[in-house]
Formats: sequence, structure tokens, C-alpha cells
Amino acid sequence: MMTLRSYLMLSTALGMVACLSLAAAVVADDKPGSADAKHHDHDAATMEKEIAEALTELPAADRKLAQAQRFCAMMEYSRLGAMGTPVKVMVDGKPVFVCCESCVEEAVKGGEDTLVKAKALTESSAVLAKLSKEDRAAAEAQKYCAIQTKGLLGSMGSPVKLDLNGTRVFLCCKGCSGKAKANPKATLAKVEELKKAGDDHRHGEHLQETTAGQR
Repeated sequence: MMTLRSYLMLSTALGMVACLSLAAAVVADDKPGSADAKHHDHDAATMEKEIAEALTELPAADRKLAQAQRFCAMMEYSRLGAMGTPVKVMVDGKPVFVCCESCVEEAVKGGEDTLVKAKALTESSAVLAKLSKEDRAAAEAQKYCAIQTKGLLGSMGSPVKLDLNGTRVFLCCKGCSGKAKANPKATLAKVEELKKAGDDHRHGEHLQETTAGQR
């Protein structure tokens, strides 16, 4: 039978465990970047929901093609659906999708180049879809190989992932690994440059042009 002293000791021990668990949870939430990470995840989930809703406005057959292409044929960092319902353009008799009306004229003028870009985006998107959710998002944000900067990630098969100073870096193939590792600082700088290019595409001049066109 448990004595009063034993009972009190057990109660005290359980109380201490509960307090330590609560403290650990608080510390985890207060870690640098924790709030930012949660906010980023929330924003990403919201964006995906909005994109899905925008794509539902397309006929089923067109929706399937747009989901496969995933990105605008003219603004390759711009997700189809992120700026509303994607616009279908017939280029040399073949369907291509762009993010908005502002891209239609350029897509038509591009002709064969537009078709080649749309095909490349579709094929690379299919490859990147096989990555984990986190890796896919990171690879799509980087878009191009950190060494062969004209090499669309996924165009040469599954991209190679490296960890350079705690940062995920993607390369188009194993052949670029040596150069990437030889100069980590330059490689990381190029990755940031590629990501910034994506941010500029999404939030910069194209958005201004689209807004101006709607006036």
C-alpha cells in the first residue's frame, strides 16, 4: 500500500515532468525562425488552395493540361492559378497556358519557342512531382541548376540535392556536384540569385504590367 509520503513524492515528480514538458514546448515555439516557418507554411497552404480553386474554373481537359504544365509559359516562375484562372492560348494549333491576359500576345508571337518552353515545364514538373513536398517547393523556387544556370531542374531527370552549409542546393545532374562543392560560397550566392529572380518575376514588373493592363 502506498504511504502518504510516497504519494506526495509521486505527485511532486509528476508535476515536475508536466512543467518540464510545458517549458520545452514553449522554448520550441520561441526558437528563432519557428514563427516564420509556421507563417510560411500557412501562406503556402493558402496559396495552394487559391490555385486549386482557380484551376477548377477550367474545363476538365484544360485543367489537366494546366496542372501538368504547372507554370506560365512566359513567366516561368509564376504558378498557373496564382493570378486567377489561367489563360489558354492556341500556339500553332497547340494549347499552351499562361498566367494572365498580359502574356497572351507574347506567347503567340513566340510560336515554336513558346511550345518548347511549355513542353519543358510540363516534363520537368512531372519529375519534380516525385520529390518530397519540401524538396519540390525548394527546387521550384530555385528553378535552375546552381551551376548550369540555364538547366531547368528536372529537365535531366531527378535533380541532385546537396547540403551546403545547411542550405538545400539543387543541381541538374551529378556532373555539377564537384564544381558546386569546390566553391560553396559562390554556389550559395547563385542559388540566392536564382530565388531572387523568381521573387522579382512574381512580385515585380510583371505584376505592375498586369495591373496597368487592367486599368
